[in-house]
Amino acid sequence: MNDPATAREEWRRYWATVLAATVGMSFYTVLTYSLSTFMGPLEQEFGWSRTALSSGLTIFAAISMLGGPFVGAVVDRYGTRRIVIAGMALSGCTFAAFSLIDGSMVQWIALYVIYGVFALAIKSTVWSAGISSVFTRGRSFALAVMLSGVAIGQTFAPIAANRLITAFGWREAYIWLGLGWAGLALALLIPFYFDARARKARQTGAGKSSATLTLPGLTVRQALRDSRVLRIAGANLMMSMVGSGVSVHLVRIVSENGIAMDDAVNIAATAGIAGLVGKLGVGWLLDRVEGSLIPFSGFAVGALGHFLLIGLFAGSVPLLLGAMCIGFASGAGLQISTYLISRYAGLRNFGAIFGTISSMMMAGTAIGPLFAGFVHDVTGSYNLLEIIAAPVMLVCATLFIGLGPYPSFADPDGSKARP
Repeated sequence: MNDPATAREEWRRYWATVLAATVGMSFYTVLTYSLSTFMGPLEQEFGWSRTALSSGLTIFAAISMLGGPFVGAVVDRYGTRRIVIAGMALSGCTFAAFSLIDGSMVQWIALYVIYGVFALAIKSTVWSAGISSVFTRGRSFALAVMLSGVAIGQTFAPIAANRLITAFGWREAYIWLGLGWAGLALALLIPFYFDARARKARQTGAGKSSATLTLPGLTVRQALRDSRVLRIAGANLMMSMVGSGVSVHLVRIVSENGIAMDDAVNIAATAGIAGLVGKLGVGWLLDRVEGSLIPFSGFAVGALGHFLLIGLFAGSVPLLLGAMCIGFASGAGLQISTYLISRYAGLRNFGAIFGTISSMMMAGTAIGPLFAGFVHDVTGSYNLLEIIAAPVMLVCATLFIGLGPYPSFADPDGSKARP
């Protein structure tokens, strides 16, 4: 397979794969970003606390954390196509099964365990490995478009959940979101999603997506000793700890500042729109500009957003701006980190390396929502959460200063150097 000479040619060949991955990535986020909307009906029906409701996401994040390196290693060996198709079908059915909840916390946790295992196959590590395998010159923007699925989920999951709950009730809302959203993703994945390994198998007539393909880059051991990789990982761990708690509770954070519920949902949804802008804007720039300014700025904006949500300012405008800043930083941060790992660590073991970093992020995600719920239950507000989050995001931003130029890696056959 001849490598495309330009980013435009890469897009001409692989745009459908990016589209399918984007929709697939968006479904992965639905469970997280719809929970805040489901909290009210579940509290009312079962009397559960915010901490109890958040515990499911902690279980989900813990499974993702433990399974991330394993899934990454499987992806490096076998490719991503069959993994994402099976994972999407099973995850969609399990999400719909949340409609069967009867008030038992054991059942609530069990469903999150099952969903967490299946969702390992559709997490960002898998999609990022697939997209990175077919894009080189336009990789950053391609990853940005794929990762914009997070922003799509962040924007539309709360709105869709709220409208479905209002129209049909929370049980039917789980069914519509699970089968409908995942079904759309499958309708695109089956005919259009092909990573480099699957494309090679089609061209050689191997008939299977496990055709041999080795890409350039660091070994896992080398990556774990690389200070640049470790700094990126540390920034993502801290960002995920504060960001996940705020994102999951964002509708409630806004509404408890005197904003009507419908308006709070709409304000929280702007975080998704801003996240989309952050991903695409930063993705476009990183294909053209190398340096610390863009990574630093992408994370620093989040500090401003958390400050605006503390509740020091009256009215909806500061809350709107705060939500948008947090959404922008969340979108830009994930895009920045995914792309920089593909550049500083290469693609040879991208799945295992980014899977390990993703596990660190999920460790933060496991703690964040639970801590946010605990802060609210103890203090009666989310202000302390935001007071902690703002300086943490500034520390994250400083870790991207002085990473240095991207290395070039020789192909395994030694024929050429690739970024």
